Amino acid sequence: MTRKFDMKHRRSPIAASGPAPRVIIIGAGMSGILMGIKLRAAGIESFEILEMGHKLGGTWRDNTYPGLCCDVPAHTYAYTFEPNWKWKGLYAEGAEIQAYFEHCADKYGITPFVRLDTRVTGVIRENGAWTVTTADGRRRLADVVVTCVGGLVHPKTPEIPGLDSFAGATFHSARWDHSVPLEGRRVGVIGTGSTAVQITSALAGKAGHFSLFQRTPQWVCRNFEMRRPEWLRQLYRRMPSLAWATGRFQNLLLENTFSRGVAGNQTLMRPIEALCRANLDRVRDPVLKASLTPDYRVGCKRLVFSDSFYEAIQRPATELVTSPIERIEPRGIVTRDGRLHPLDVLVAATGFHVMDYFRGMSVIGDEGQNIGETWAQTGAQAHRTVAVAGCTNFFMVIGPNSPVGNFSLTGVSETQVRYIMQCIALLRDAKARALVPRAEAQLRHNERLRRGMKGTVWTSGCRSWYLDASGLPNVYPFVPQQFRRDMKRVEPEEFLVTPST
Repeated sequence: MTRKFDMKHRRSPIAASGPAPRVIIIGAGMSGILMGIKLRAAGIESFEILEMGHKLGGTWRDNTYPGLCCDVPAHTYAYTFEPNWKWKGLYAEGAEIQAYFEHCADKYGITPFVRLDTRVTGVIRENGAWTVTTADGRRRLADVVVTCVGGLVHPKTPEIPGLDSFAGATFHSARWDHSVPLEGRRVGVIGTGSTAVQITSALAGKAGHFSLFQRTPQWVCRNFEMRRPEWLRQLYRRMPSLAWATGRFQNLLLENTFSRGVAGNQTLMRPIEALCRANLDRVRDPVLKASLTPDYRVGCKRLVFSDSFYEAIQRPATELVTSPIERIEPRGIVTRDGRLHPLDVLVAATGFHVMDYFRGMSVIGDEGQNIGETWAQTGAQAHRTVAVAGCTNFFMVIGPNSPVGNFSLTGVSETQVRYIMQCIALLRDAKARALVPRAEAQLRHNERLRRGMKGTVWTSGCRSWYLDASGLPNVYPFVPQQFRRDMKRVEPEEFLVTPST
């Protein structure tokens, strides 16, 4: 019998009899949609999802650049309760992922709860509730706020003299201008992270001349990309449980190899390092190879996956530029060696403000403290990655020290949302009307994370976007199984609970 994956199959056990709280979810990307699904499964429909964009989808709505795909296997990126038979390859393309989340929002009845073009500018705790203010001046009241804003939201524009003077087309990779023709033109890309690598693979050889401006080389591991045959896709369609099992197998493989390796298991890191070096050996020119060879350990920066990048960077009319950028002028980029690189199109693949969790909005806690400003000075800290001392009934998905460097974010979100739903159940069972992490519990949690960071690859000595304002990696240092144990149940003694009156 075919296993069914729907709301009945995944009906939440957290269907308490108390009154449903008013919940505001900020962000309608992967985690915001998930939060809405789980609220509805618990019988809670007194919520809104406030989304600043023109449609839902988050990073997969905003990023549409050539070559875009996810760098974890497709079946691990689907919700566990909604396996997807449609993936065309081992890794999902951006448009496929966007379509998948739109499908989930429609299937589980979340779309009517989404308020598009609604940018949150302020969240403040006052008079025993949260006031959420949006750019149009409207103020909403909520008992619970859940931020699901993600990290790949606000593009980071490079601070290069003369950028505004460039006479050609220029844009950030997350704001790709598809009206700009590329074939036969001189295209320059600044950056060498995952995005730049995917763009290079897609455009090198198609542009008239392609220049990749590199500040720091990246380790690039093969991803063994393959297309999924139609017969297999149809088999997944008839047997959703097989698609589910494939995702669980892929996730288990990742968790017991790469995820354990970056957390300190040197034995498991060696084959990953060997794969990266073997991939780099495909570069024939020794000078180019030397320029592409990092001087830090594999995994210290977020690992890049590509089968085609090293082939692409060796194509005719393709150039790796390693001299630092000095300035930009109307004709193109001038590097420190004095050379002018003429360009028609300039793309900044320079990442995002990942660690600025509340960029564009202020979050004011119980005592009037601005959480974002505090974190900008001290580094972000949360309790078990989802709650914040001094912020009653306030939760985050993919918050500080979430496992962003070694896990599938969909799986991380499911684990965190389950924990948040337990907290909401406490508020709903007529025993509590407010809960907030105890400061000492949050401190113990973060001290444990800091101790655990020793021996991980992220502390081996490199600059990366994992580092926060304190200069320490803001990731989860332990293995995936430990993360799920940490998040299995809410420990009431870790919270200050205000009883219901």
